Amino acid sequence: MNSWDLRKRGNLLFALLILICVIEIHSCRNDLSLIVHERKISKRIKDGLFNVKYPELKYSGNNSQKVCDSINSNIKSFVNSLMKEMDFNENCEFKLERKSCGRELKIDYNLDVFDKDYISARFTIYSYQGGAHGLTYYKCFNFSVQRAEQLKLSDLLYLKQKKELQVLNKLLVKYFENPDQCFSEMPSITPDFEFFSYQNDSFIFSFSDNSLGDYVCGTAEIKIPLWELKQNGLLRL
Repeated sequence: MNSWDLRKRGNLLFALLILICVIEIHSCRNDLSLIVHERKISKRIKDGLFNVKYPELKYSGNNSQKVCDSINSNIKSFVNSLMKEMDFNENCEFKLERKSCGRELKIDYNLDVFDKDYISARFTIYSYQGGAHGLTYYKCFNFSVQRAEQLKLSDLLYLKQKKELQVLNKLLVKYFENPDQCFSEMPSITPDFEFFSYQNDSFIFSFSDNSLGDYVCGTAEIKIPLWELKQNGLLRL
C-alpha cells in the first residue's frame, strides 16, 4: 500500500472519528436525565380520606434547575389549591370545626418525556364533597424544557386553520372507544382545549365525568398515535 492510500485511509478514519464525536455530543445535549421523586400525602381521618401523589422533578445537570423549579412550582400550586378546597393542609389536618358528612380526595398522575424537550404530566383527580357521588376529572401540564414554560395544544399541533381542527376532530371520533354505546355525544374540541397529554407515543385527550354522556358512563380518554397526527399534517414537532 503506497503513501497516498495510507493518507486517504487516515483522512477517512479521522472524518469517522469526528462524526462519532458529533453524534455523541448531540445525544448528550438532548439527554434530559430526568429524576422523578414521588411525593405522597395519605391519611384517613374521621370525616374523610385523603390520598395524593404528585411528582417532584430534578435534572442531573445544573443548567436545568430553573426548568424544574418552574414545573414543580406549577404542580405544587395546583395540588395545594385542591387541598385547600378540601380544607386540608399538607399535614392532613382537618381545619373545619364543624363535622362533615364525608369527604374524599384522590390525586394520581402519569408522567412522560417526548421529543427530548417536552415534559407531559396528566393528573387524575377524584373529589367527593357530599351528595350522590363524586367527580373524576383531569388536569394536564405540558412543558417545554428549553423555554421553561407551559405549552398550549396549538404549540404542538397545527390548528390555526379551520380545516386542521376538523381533521383533528375526525381523528378523535376515529379513535373514540364506545363499545356499549353509553356515551351519547361524539368527542369534539376547540383549539384552546387543555386536557391533553403525551404517553407511549400517543397524544391523549381526556374527558371528565359528564363530558360526553351520563355520569354512569365515566370518563373517556382518546389516544391518537403520533404517526397518525404526522401523517395528517398536524404534528408540529
